Amino acid sequence: MARSNYQPPEDAARLFSNNRRAVLALAKLKDPIREMAIREMSENGATVGDLARLTGYSDEYFRRIAREAGIERRRPPTRGQGSDRSD
Repeated sequence: MARSNYQPPEDAARLFSNNRRAVLALAKLKDPIREMAIREMSENGATVGDLARLTGYSDEYFRRIAREAGIERRRPPTRGQGSDRSD
């Protein structure tokens, strides 16, 4: 990436720095969240919706984790493949 001589004003530098710390903190939580989600879905009956509400991540985020871990769906999909709805 090209670099410039840009120096943000103090308020922008503080905001950008806070955001960077938050992004790095979330990156550290990625694997533990994935492992806990797999455990909770497979052993304790948590749904993707439950985990989405508790974490702020989307249902689809946890749907993908469940699919990769081989966790069976609790109900058939309402749209897409395997759905008997005709739209």
